[in-house]
Amino acid sequence: MGTVGSEKTAGFSAVSRFELAEPKLENEQLKEYLDIKEKNPDFDFETAFVIGRDPNDRFYAFTIDKGSLDGISLHDPVITEDGLVGMVVEVGPTYAKVATILDVMLEISSYDSRTKDIGITTGRIDLAEEGLCQLTLLQRESGASAGDIVITSNVGGLYPKDLVIGTIREVRTESHGISLYAVIEPAVDVRTVKDVLVITSFEGQGEQVFE
Repeated sequence: MGTVGSEKTAGFSAVSRFELAEPKLENEQLKEYLDIKEKNPDFDFETAFVIGRDPNDRFYAFTIDKGSLDGISLHDPVITEDGLVGMVVEVGPTYAKVATILDVMLEISSYDSRTKDIGITTGRIDLAEEGLCQLTLLQRESGASAGDIVITSNVGGLYPKDLVIGTIREVRTESHGISLYAVIEPAVDVRTVKDVLVITSFEGQGEQVFE
């Protein structure tokens, strides 16, 4: 009897801890939402939690608990308060699938915030294994260097301007020798992220922007 009672007590404690943790997570997410909203009044958001991951996806795609019934649309950017996570690539009524910035299929117009050198942030299989991505198409004369911050440029209108992508670890020469690329450590560890914000609307969304 004592054993059964202990198991019931342990089970109740586990449930209680979960019930207490859930509001705490929601409060933290609300604070994150309000902070970003204050800095970006043109953004409309939907908060979401990660509810599933594909263990076979080498780029760490995941599923969130919000979908079209919540205003989520294909190609909506996904972020946290620290920076860009990825993009919605599949939408159901109550769920959506997110491809991360480590994915080779995503191409994000971006630039070095210090030097203003422009390029394309995308994934690369060998880098994704380490949780890294790359800024490609840098000119050989680029002054980009380790420690520089890479941010979005909004060319193409898919992402708001000036979302932080990550920090440059090193700059390398492409195998063809014509241009350079920078290895980026993302601001958000997309491999372990648990809650996100989906930007459902922002100023300049869908517009072609040329700088």
